[in-house]
Formats: sequence, structure tokens, C-alpha cells
Amino acid sequence: MKNKRICRAAAVLLALLTAVVPLAACKRKAAQTDTVVPTQTEAPEQTSEPLPAEGGRIRMAMPENLRVGNESYDPMLVTTEEALQLFSLVYEPLIAVDESGSLIPCLAVNWSAANQPNCWTVNLRSGVRFHSGAALTADDVVYSFEHLRETAGSGYYAKCLSYIRSIEWIDSTTVLVTAVSSGMIDLYGLNFPILKRDAAPFDGTGPYKVTGYTDQRVSMAVNSGWWDRPPYIQGVEFLARDSNETALASYSAGQLDFVPTALLSAGQYGDAGVTVVRDYMTQGMEALLFNHDRSLMANVDFRRAVSCSINRSRIISNVYMNRARSCDVPIPPDSWLYSGAKQIDYDRVEAERLFEQLGCRKNSEGMLRYKGETLELTLLVSATTENTTRADAAAIIASQLEQVGIKVNIVTASHGYGQQDSEFITALRQKDWDIALVGFNLSLSCDLAPYLTREGKNNFGSYSGEGFDTLLARVRTAPDEETLRAVYYEIQSEFVDRLPFIVLYFRLNSAVTRADISGIDAIREPALLRNIKNWYILKKNP
Repeated sequence: MKNKRICRAAAVLLALLTAVVPLAACKRKAAQTDTVVPTQTEAPEQTSEPLPAEGGRIRMAMPENLRVGNESYDPMLVTTEEALQLFSLVYEPLIAVDESGSLIPCLAVNWSAANQPNCWTVNLRSGVRFHSGAALTADDVVYSFEHLRETAGSGYYAKCLSYIRSIEWIDSTTVLVTAVSSGMIDLYGLNFPILKRDAAPFDGTGPYKVTGYTDQRVSMAVNSGWWDRPPYIQGVEFLARDSNETALASYSAGQLDFVPTALLSAGQYGDAGVTVVRDYMTQGMEALLFNHDRSLMANVDFRRAVSCSINRSRIISNVYMNRARSCDVPIPPDSWLYSGAKQIDYDRVEAERLFEQLGCRKNSEGMLRYKGETLELTLLVSATTENTTRADAAAIIASQLEQVGIKVNIVTASHGYGQQDSEFITALRQKDWDIALVGFNLSLSCDLAPYLTREGKNNFGSYSGEGFDTLLARVRTAPDEETLRAVYYEIQSEFVDRLPFIVLYFRLNSAVTRADISGIDAIREPALLRNIKNWYILKKNP
């Protein structure tokens, strides 16, 4: 169906500094209680109640380089969001992650702590078969993990290896998983796809099976032998596109039906009865770091005063076109681990009180002076020619800080998505800055050790706090959901008290879809197609 409102804006793609793995091809990353409301309303009221019905097909984009470096179409080598979606319809993990970030059974029907240190007994679902007809057994699980260790590298599933040490055969339907620690958080490491040794390409257990594939197109049909209820939509096609911009243009031309995008102006695609634009949460966190090696930055009251000076709502509306959600702690606000902890709202009066309490006094020009010197901060930010979004946000932050009397010098350094040796990363490590505006992509388990421990790889501000070390150690030993959530609540309370850095907001992405595709009630990065079995093409009662 052709969308007559063809996008005239260039894509503004966010270049996140990843905490997990880069998902970089097609120039967009792959990489939980509030509901993200669609930007555009659904199709107009039907004259009769639409009912789910079998039939129809949908078309999506796949990377043009899907087979480059992956001749056998190995799902373990996924490096892009588009490839992740494609393979997720064919292959399944032992344990999946739902829209709130909770662990849920998939090919594993249940699991329990074993009578050995750091071990879990995992029982497989009965009656599961691969598309070739072969039954799923424990041998396949053991093989898949060994294959992951051999091939993952820096791919999407490499993070699983930081949780799981080994998987051993107990019997044909049971495996013993030895984790890195004793806590249930390591079960997030069982989210990798299960394969069969020496199988043909695309021989998985998932809801769709591949009926044909080339470098330009992968065609799928419903797996009628799937262990769960088969999907309503009978066919899915993935068509090669070289970028997200090209995929959106293909949607406008009626060649694709479902296109996820980080484009900030995606709302302009909305067209009542034709196109729905649904915003969805991501793990992409934007934060303002402090250089704790500098005495003033190490003062929590100063950090709190800076936080009170920043109007995040204005940044979200003016820069992100409302495609971000304000948050005060480093846990996505839709996560099952989110406590709802509140840090402090934008409050100029409170900011000025805190600055005065610290000994800062305004001169005749309204600028703050500290210890006889004008209070001046260096703000480091990344930007590229194609992506100035974060630099635009930095400009607003600088303006807001200047309104309370702080002179801000912005230093912009270049950074490309996934680059670990870029000019920006180098500048972060050299620490010739006071504050830095950065983006992080949280892991699905919301592991905060990289940000809050002294040696954490993303602790660029060198924050050090024994309270977090103790709490994060308890995270790795929490045996169940109740205990784990309680510890995360304590971490968020400690974060509010200590404020090692300022969490500004979590990014939203959007899915541009045909209005007659219904049942898309909950989508969440990264597993956008997890509930595709509930999607259907709208039809009226006869």
C-alpha cells in the first residue's frame, strides 16, 4: 500500500556508545511498565468487529550484506538489528526475554538451581522439532553453546559468554548449565539460538521456516509443526536494503510493510487508515557524566545542582521530537526492575540554593564564581556530519547551565557507531573534560557493573563508591526474581542518593507499519517480532 506522504527529511540516526555489542550494518543498532502510545491512531473504526484470521503476508527489510562473512547463514554471527529480526523467526533460545525484560520459558520449559555451585538444571520442552523434522535434544543445546564459543566474537550473542561457563548433557531432555556466578542473572546468558549440528541453513525450531533464499530475498512460511500456536500471518518476506533510509523509501513505494527506524521524524509517515507509526522503548540511555577526578565534580551537591538546572522535557521535545522518555536512574522505566525512584525535577530555585551552599556567588553579570574564579565547565560531546542530535542536546544543556551562571565550553569530537578508538572515545579516556554527554546501550539484564564499579569499562568519569560494589556483588548472587528486584531497588535508591552521573532519558525508536496489520500490541527492542504469532491482517466479519 503506497504511502502518499513521502518522507522529505534525512534520517537522523543515533550513534550510541554501546555497553554490550555494536550492531552496525545497515547503519542501525539491533541491540519493558508504561505502554508506549502509537504516534498515529490505528485505522478508522470498522463497520464490523475485525477478527483475527489466517492469511496474508508481510514484507520486511534485511541487510544487503546478510551473507557477507556469513556464508552459511549462521544466526550466531548476527551483527545487525535487521538480521536479528530475520533469524528470530527461524531460531529460538532456551530462555527468552519479554517486553519488561523478564526471563520467560522458550525451548526450556523450566529451570532450577542444581546441587552444585553456580549450576542450574534446565529441562527442555517436549515435542519440539526442527524444520527438518529432527527432534530437539540436549545434544543440540550442548552443540549450540560450543558453537557459540567458537564463533560469537563481537556478535550480538557474545555477551552470553560472560554469563555461562559450560553446558553439559544430563539426559536427552535435560542439561546442566554452569554459570559464572550463583545468581539468576546469569540465566540471561541462555538467550542464544539453538541449532542442530551439520544442519542445512535456516533449520531452526521457530514459528516460520524458510522456503527460499537468495542474497536479495528470504521467503518464509508458517511452521505448522511449531510447538506453540502457529501465527495467523502465513508468509513473511525479507528483502535486501542497503540502509534504513532505503527501507523507509521502499515502504513509501509500497514494497515493504514493516520498517523499524531510529528516525526522529518518523511521525510524518503516519497516515490514518494507511500507516501507523508505533514508538517503542529501547535500551539506549543518554547520560551526563562527571569527571570525578576534579574536586568540584566529585561533590554530590554540585552534581545535584547541575541536575536541577537541566530541563530534560525541553530537550526531549525540541531535539528528540518526543522520541525519548525521561528517567532518573540507569534502568529503563518499562523494566520489571525499575523502582520508580525519583531523583529531582528541573528546579532553578533549588539549583541556585545548592550552588550558594557550595560557596558559589554570582558576579554583577550573573555568572557564578567559585574560590575567586568564574565557574567554567568543559562539556565533551560526540557528533558526526550525519548525526548532530547529541550535539544539539549538548547546546541546550550548555544554555540551561549558563542561565544559572555557569560558563560552558563545548568540545565536539567525532564518533561513529561501534567505534572504540574514535576521537570521542579517546577524549573520554584522556579525561580533559568536566562533564560529558554520552549514550549507552544497556544489556538485557541491565547489568550496571560497567558503569558503577571503579574498573567498569564505561565508568569514564572514574566514580568510586563502595556501596555500589557491595550491591552489585549481591546482584550476581540473587537466587530468584524477588531477591534480584529487591537488590536493584536498593541500587536505584543508592543512585539517587549518590548521583554518580545524571541519567537524562531513554531513547524511543519507531515502527512504521501498514494500518491493516493488527495485533501489534507490544513491541520492544531488541526482539520486535517476539509476538508475531498474534499479528494478523484486518478482515471484516462477512
